[in-house]
Amino acid sequence: MPDSAFLQQMQGNDDFIDLSRRIAGVMFEQLLQYPAIPSGDVAVVDFSEQGVPYYGVLKLNYRPGYTHVTTVLGNGQCSTMAPQRTILPGGAKADEAVLIDRADLTVRMIEKRYTMDDKKDVYLSTRVFGCTQALPEKEKLKAVCETAVAAVQAAYPEADGLEDVPPFDGGTETAVELMVRNQAVDNTIAVQDVRARIEEQYPLAAPAFDEALAETGVTPTDRVTVSPARIKRMESRSFKTESGIEIKIPAELCNSDEAVEFIHSAGGGLSLLIKDVLV
Repeated sequence: MPDSAFLQQMQGNDDFIDLSRRIAGVMFEQLLQYPAIPSGDVAVVDFSEQGVPYYGVLKLNYRPGYTHVTTVLGNGQCSTMAPQRTILPGGAKADEAVLIDRADLTVRMIEKRYTMDDKKDVYLSTRVFGCTQALPEKEKLKAVCETAVAAVQAAYPEADGLEDVPPFDGGTETAVELMVRNQAVDNTIAVQDVRARIEEQYPLAAPAFDEALAETGVTPTDRVTVSPARIKRMESRSFKTESGIEIKIPAELCNSDEAVEFIHSAGGGLSLLIKDVLV
């Protein structure tokens, strides 16, 4: 939330009680302006987890329900059911919540969409805290891979231009995706490591990679979390013919002339020769 007005308030205000009142005040203004946003109680907490300071904001939306009402009649008691409009949620999970990491200023939140200005939209991230939504990890990985592939293909349109770096056999896409996957450490890929390998293996593509990556929302200091299943899927490449035959080859073998050979026809087609087949 680099341009958030709330960030400026938080950085310049060490009075937790005053800050919590301001948060509640802005949320209350949204409730007054947009009746579709449900009323509720708000709890603002200041805590630390493993040495990292956090602010937490929990919004407990009211729900309609019934409560018991007991009255004394003579020597006995009479219990009745009374409708209530402001019962707190019965579960342990807040309906809407915000977790602010005060060390790196990242924000995680649970929010819902309500009708505002004739359309359904969120209000916590946009109107209260002024957050910029980060790309999901899957989209970050896709952006890094696609940007790297495009940069290399533009910088090295001909295989001869690659010299001693990974060849085009098997497709530039396969070679570059394998390079990106190989930067994974503990299921995390650092964009800086990818940039370093591009500089090392495809030096002419490095400037284009920097320029194109800036337009995706991924920063050079980002670390992309990749699930083990996703990394495993990146370890092989599938090829499918028009007749429906599908072949899956380990990605590292796509660049090995001893294992497979890709033959380009004059008409632009591609044939695959698999070597040393055991029957």
